[in-house]
Amino acid sequence: MLLPEIMRILFGLVAVIGLIGICALAAKKAGLASASGGFVRKRRLGVVETLALDGRRRLAIIKCDGAEHLIVLGATNETVIDHNLAGAITVEETDTTTAVANPFPTFGDVVKKLRPAKDAA
Repeated sequence: MLLPEIMRILFGLVAVIGLIGICALAAKKAGLASASGGFVRKRRLGVVETLALDGRRRLAIIKCDGAEHLIVLGATNETVIDHNLAGAITVEETDTTTAVANPFPTFGDVVKKLRPAKDAA
């Protein structure tokens, strides 16, 4: 009689822990859980790009509230190089259908610009 009761208790414990785990995964997939323990919120700060300058220093573009800042991160100090970078491309994060124009012309674009100038001469 002792063994069936112990097995029933262990099965119940495993079942409850399993249900807690399944509920936690469901909450995480639904976006209800985050590292801070509250609801997921829109992030205001992010690292756009980094580049290693040498063994001790890195160049980084950091985005904060839609503005991009260029900084140099060193072993003992940080230096802000530029605020509100002019080349920052801002696209609404909610609209994924918006196409961002390429700032660099293609070879075909250059030829199209030169062709009318060649015909006029």
